[in-house]
Amino acid sequence: MLTAFYRRSLYTVTSFWALMLAGCSMPTPAPQTILENTDYAAVTEHQQRLDSIFRWRLSARLAIVQKANDERDGLYLNWDWQRQPDQHQNLRFSHPLKGQLASLTITPQGAQLNADGEQYQDRSAERLLHRVLGLKLPVNALSQWVLGKVTPSLQQRAFIAGGRIAKADVHTAAGQVWSLQWFYGEQLLPQQIHLESNQLRIKLQLNDWQISPELAPNDAVQD
Repeated sequence: MLTAFYRRSLYTVTSFWALMLAGCSMPTPAPQTILENTDYAAVTEHQQRLDSIFRWRLSARLAIVQKANDERDGLYLNWDWQRQPDQHQNLRFSHPLKGQLASLTITPQGAQLNADGEQYQDRSAERLLHRVLGLKLPVNALSQWVLGKVTPSLQQRAFIAGGRIAKADVHTAAGQVWSLQWFYGEQLLPQQIHLESNQLRIKLQLNDWQISPELAPNDAVQD
């Protein structure tokens, strides 16, 4: 039984990565001026604006490089997140020619991955992706980082004008070290996020943000 499960899992992993759009190109982000002295009042104000968002939706391009063999993969991502009435998020991964490849649903009760006709569940998204796809990703914090939220795990923080975070390091409970970079235009939310560990290099090009503030949950606005 274990051998059969291993073979199904390996087939899922192989199919999942094989269908991705290789070499997903992204625009080079504009240079940013890191502040030598942090304006903590601006940081607090910016974080409060982010805290007022209770629902958001975005489309993105995702590029992944496995550094050991320089294997490059790319795909498209549609990501929905909401805080109330029940906090949950849904990520849908797709290929422009082959349609949807996989979906990942995350709730406080656990996570479910649908990929290649199979369904997998676990008590957390991080455990699930590690078990099924062999990926060690800080999934639990990504929904915060994608907004530019300053979470307690972020170390060596650096900021740009407007109190927006631009660089940080993370030491995960699994013993990984991640370096993060955020890139912005003139808007509130990031345009690109780069994450890098010893094993992976990940780039997210964030497009078509739609956000709903807490005081007006039915009025999605384009940022």
